[in-house]
Amino acid sequence: MAVGTRPVNEVSKAVSLTVSLDTGTLDQNGNPIINRARVSGIKENATFEDLYDVAYLYAALTSKSVVDISVGINSGIGPID
Repeated sequence: MAVGTRPVNEVSKAVSLTVSLDTGTLDQNGNPIINRARVSGIKENATFEDLYDVAYLYAALTSKSVVDISVGINSGIGPID
């Protein structure tokens, strides 16, 4: 149930990409050490295919392999009365 009298709309959207990379080394418990790189400020019209390609292009600049790709989409809503 809305408390305000005006309709609520999406007023902003922020897209981010997180790429998890296997370093090729193990910790003291034998688990792989994973590095994560996060890119924010991505244009909201970027497709998932675009983001996938960016993740693998980034990995190509390193000697690490991709183990996970995550996309975060955060929306701001309003109006704020």
